[in-house]
Amino acid sequence: MKHIGLMFAMDAEMKFFASILENLQQQTLHQRTFYTGVVGNKIITAVISGMGKVNAALCTADLIAVFKADIILNIGISGGLDTSLEIGDFVVGKDIVYHDVWCGNPNQYGQIQNMPAIYHSASELVDKVTQYRQGLLCCGDYFVEKAEMLQDIKAHFPAALAVDMESGAIAQTCYLYDVPLLTVRQISDVPGSENHAEQYASFWQNAPKHSMQVLREILEKL
Repeated sequence: MKHIGLMFAMDAEMKFFASILENLQQQTLHQRTFYTGVVGNKIITAVISGMGKVNAALCTADLIAVFKADIILNIGISGGLDTSLEIGDFVVGKDIVYHDVWCGNPNQYGQIQNMPAIYHSASELVDKVTQYRQGLLCCGDYFVEKAEMLQDIKAHFPAALAVDMESGAIAQTCYLYDVPLLTVRQISDVPGSENHAEQYASFWQNAPKHSMQVLREILEKL
């Protein structure tokens, strides 16, 4: 039976997901609670990583090394960087980069030395979710809320669709462990807009339920 490691960044996402798991079991490890259960013909172990790259990397490593996940699925939220996206849209991180890393020449901007400049969701998994927009996600350890922050990221990565705080660390960990990854993100807000704070706050009123519907559809395809 396929075992999927599922990562959320926030409590609101886990709250809805736990309700669809059968034979639910809980285990506390490294100050986090891991929820293992069954959905259809798949074993799922889910965890709230918390925000940021270190949290994301540690939880990914635990899902792979301790819980023996065959696939890592990260579904969460991102700020929109492309004007064609609307709040609530879903994007697949076909490619993933860091927007806050510079290790000096000859490395590319965003590249950690001796690591790839760009990480990727597994092509065989991306091909199963073609109904969603696919493209480049940018990851960094700060919340993008001002227009000049957005412009700086776009200057380095003009093709970027969205920005978040976990996807790069998850992708790097999966690369090191040689485990396939699929990253799917829902647009929660548009950084730099006049009502940015209001967008982000109001997003959470209905988005988690919608996100769980999409998650169930994705799990059926994996």
